[in-house]
Amino acid sequence: MIHPSAQTARERAALSRLRQIFNEYGLLRANCVKRRHTCGHDYCKCGSSAKHLHLSWYASQSRKGKLRTKYIPPNRVAEIRRWVARYQEARRLLMLVGDAFWDRIAP
Repeated sequence: MIHPSAQTARERAALSRLRQIFNEYGLLRANCVKRRHTCGHDYCKCGSSAKHLHLSWYASQSRKGKLRTKYIPPNRVAEIRRWVARYQEARRLLMLVGDAFWDRIAP
């Protein structure tokens, strides 16, 4: 194990933030996608005009080479977006820490 004094300040900060992220609730590997669509009702304007399409939010991710989506209710969009942002931050920090350890490998 590498002693903390051997780590750079940037690396220590990244590891500290990673610990904070993993102690928070919600981590989602996905993207929030806004889609416009028709509802299918005969009486609705969305079937006859593109400017009247309905707006919905979806969580989208690729798994085993296939795209999958899941509807996000309007009252949960902000929460899901925080989960996605937290995952993306964790991924960026893991890359930073991984690069620091890569540099420690003897040539």
